[in-house]
Amino acid sequence: MIILALDGLEYKYVKEFKCKNLMQKYCGKTDISEFSEPRTVVIWSSFLAGKNLEKEILKTKNFWEFKLNPKETFFSKFKKWKAIDVPGLTYKSEKHKKERELLKKFFNGEITIREYDKAAFKHHKENKAEFFNAIKENYQVTMGYFALADTIGHLSFGVKPKMKIVYKELDKIAEKIGENNKLLIISDHGMKAVGRYGDHSNYGFWSTNFFADLDRPKITQFRKIIELCKG
Repeated sequence: MIILALDGLEYKYVKEFKCKNLMQKYCGKTDISEFSEPRTVVIWSSFLAGKNLEKEILKTKNFWEFKLNPKETFFSKFKKWKAIDVPGLTYKSEKHKKERELLKKFFNGEITIREYDKAAFKHHKENKAEFFNAIKENYQVTMGYFALADTIGHLSFGVKPKMKIVYKELDKIAEKIGENNKLLIISDHGMKAVGRYGDHSNYGFWSTNFFADLDRPKITQFRKIIELCKG
């Protein structure tokens, strides 16, 4: 099974930009109303654990550093698995910290959007290479996390031509995975425009190439679905 975890992927843009590989055979919005705010680490950790961990995570000194033991996640049901840059588990904290610092520098007038975007795309390309190398290893579950739609979206979500490039890039990743694997595409939340900028929306995106009998599922429901795909 392949899990394509896409931070900040917006359902409306997937539809508008006709990203057929992201939509797959079944797709829709997730319900994240159980969380007080759509925080990245909180939602992804809750997805991994199959339960709402918001209160537990927010009690920590720095929730960006929060990490689960794999035994607490759906990965515990699989002997051979790989998780690439997944928040709450294998998150590349220093790289993401740098991106948050660059975002702050932009708003302080210290760097340009071009400089910010360059760093985001560089990180994305590194994760993409690692992701496809992992797929070749035939793990029972391979999960790859890509923050591009979120990182670029925060400064440019209202700039549709630019966001279309981002979404088409993510669509190509889904296409390259192929049809020989069960594929779950999931986002923690979507995005909404605030002028040219973007902010988190109160729902996420899901799609599968297999029937899972879902309408508007909670993101914490997917643990059971993934575990049923064991094989």
